[in-house]
Amino acid sequence: MRFFLPFFCLFLLSACQSGDIDKDDYEDDFLLVAHQNMKSPGSDYGRDVNLQAIVRNRVADDAGSGLWLRTTLPWLRIDGGQLDTRDLSRLGDRAEPFRRFQESGTLSRVKDGRVTETRLADPDLQQQLEERFGDRVQQLLDQSTATAVPLPDDPQPGDTWQASASLWGLPEIEADYRVLARDGERVLIDMTLNGERVEGRARMIARWPSGMPEALRLHSDMYMADQDVLVEQRLQLISQRHYPYPVRDWDVDPMRLEMQADYQARQFREFPLLDPEDTKPLRDRAGMDALLDSLEDSFLYRIEENRVMTRGDWGLAMPLQQQAELHFTGFQGAAPDGLVLNRLAESDGFFRLADPGPADMELGRDLLIATAPQAFQPGEPVTLTAEARVWTPGEPFTLNKGDPAPDGLAVLDWQARRLDLRLEDGQPIRAVPLDADGRPLPMNTAIRPIKQADQSPATFIERLSLKPAPLRLSLRADGDIAALRLTPLEPDNRPLTLTVRPQPEDGDLHPPGARHQLPGLQKAPDDTAKLLDNIEPQGLERNRLRVTAPAGFRLCGVVPTGKADYHGTPLHFTWTARGLDQENARPGFELRTEDNQIRYFYGRRVTFEARCPSRVETVILTREEPGCARFDGDNGVALGEDCDAAHYEALDDTGLALRELGEDDNGVLRFWGPVKSVRLLRAHGERSRTLEATLPELPQ
Repeated sequence: MRFFLPFFCLFLLSACQSGDIDKDDYEDDFLLVAHQNMKSPGSDYGRDVNLQAIVRNRVADDAGSGLWLRTTLPWLRIDGGQLDTRDLSRLGDRAEPFRRFQESGTLSRVKDGRVTETRLADPDLQQQLEERFGDRVQQLLDQSTATAVPLPDDPQPGDTWQASASLWGLPEIEADYRVLARDGERVLIDMTLNGERVEGRARMIARWPSGMPEALRLHSDMYMADQDVLVEQRLQLISQRHYPYPVRDWDVDPMRLEMQADYQARQFREFPLLDPEDTKPLRDRAGMDALLDSLEDSFLYRIEENRVMTRGDWGLAMPLQQQAELHFTGFQGAAPDGLVLNRLAESDGFFRLADPGPADMELGRDLLIATAPQAFQPGEPVTLTAEARVWTPGEPFTLNKGDPAPDGLAVLDWQARRLDLRLEDGQPIRAVPLDADGRPLPMNTAIRPIKQADQSPATFIERLSLKPAPLRLSLRADGDIAALRLTPLEPDNRPLTLTVRPQPEDGDLHPPGARHQLPGLQKAPDDTAKLLDNIEPQGLERNRLRVTAPAGFRLCGVVPTGKADYHGTPLHFTWTARGLDQENARPGFELRTEDNQIRYFYGRRVTFEARCPSRVETVILTREEPGCARFDGDNGVALGEDCDAAHYEALDDTGLALRELGEDDNGVLRFWGPVKSVRLLRAHGERSRTLEATLPELPQ
């Protein structure tokens, strides 16, 4: 714990010289993410520690004359949850001093743009700690409240100056400052740190004229003589109120950086190529607005022990991830008692917001954080504000090999079946490889940060800029790439108001909001014979049998032939969703016992028959033309016997299928959200194909 104390109450205050500043400019919540490696001098082995925290600055009107800032710590999480302020009870009485410190924080007096005095806000606690630790308490305060840094009256790129600075976990040291860029009120500053036992570098985006930080990245090496320990730290801080881009912290921990780089490189190298007809279409602005309208009403929460677990809509996440990104700006109105926003939830885009993972897999990325056990009383909706950056397709054009690239795009490498593009300012683009005849090729793409695998401190620091970091688009194709069809994506911003509701009870057929199914059959297959021709048994080497085929196979059926049982229990094929590994890349029918308990089989030959319709008809039913259906209320549909549907989906304004909740007492199907139309697929005729598969013996 002694090494972590300098982190507990941190903020950076940069002074300006332009008169009085509105007190509100000093008030903010900061997200702090840090990684420390501690080792003895000369040793190759050390201990890694990760830290996540919310640091809060508020003007303290009751602290005395002049301007005082109170800095508190609503949430702190260290080393994978070994210490988490949401559950201090595990520490017993030892946690009492820290609990008091967490609630009261520190007080810092600001005069003429400088911090002139800092003390614990709880005088009794300060006296108690001084009696126990002596002058180390003052050392803690010196290291956990940053000294103000005077900025030039009108900072411009190239301006330099020197001043003392106290940064997170560091003693007061001299720093060389240089303005790198400026965009209105946002000033990008580079800092070189040189101290007796400290060296390092930082970048900060300061807000003008208050000088408060919008974002900071810091790398430092410090020798702690009293412990004979070398401490290397990487730290990222962002203003939860002002930072205008989604939080990305994947490179704070070098081990996480390496794992993510390796995983994405392997994914790009090994995942199957996507056929051109399976490429997801781009939506226009009206289509994106419909998705965002639904997103505003799609979040739920529940209390799980000391966590506030939120969950979004996976059906919305998939199309939104392709053409949008989101960052939160705060609560609408005052924050609910005992609750803080955690922008780390943005770090993996819409997918993590939709599904944060199992309750026992805590990564410190919950969207909402309770400041203490039972501090937040559930029951009412929580309203958040956010901003989405939306990309809509422009006019496509063709880029031939050797042609000059347009602004914002650079060709890094163009090989026969692979190419790499550099996308400036994080600006995405739709790229489709073409063969010599201008036909689209099967492909796989990956979008990754530039220098993704680079763990150097310089690269870590320099990823902070006034604009989004550049990206690398890598593409590989099943054939020689003669040209690219590029569709530019034009950015625009949209404010959002997101309502997070308590999770409804099971069996509720009229819950508020909307939830969607995972993408199913987007359209009827044009050629059902092609489905039978492209059947592929998978999983045999793992003693499982999955029968897959192209999209549309869901309309077919697979049945075992002959005497098919497992110790007397009949066998059948059941539809299973898309797998997560390459082997299970497509959905399909899986062989199981009739009770679904057994799915692994050894040393047997299975004969099965696949049956598909000869023709599939698509029928759209609306409230204006209901046909064989009856619409009942906002979310109900009753399908008549004459509908004869092999597959049906209820659609809302997004064009996505709503989640089916069940059937009410009157035989009406209820869906989670307002139903705009129903899409039926009707099957006509039948084609079949008989196949065999051999499952290997049990390994000896």
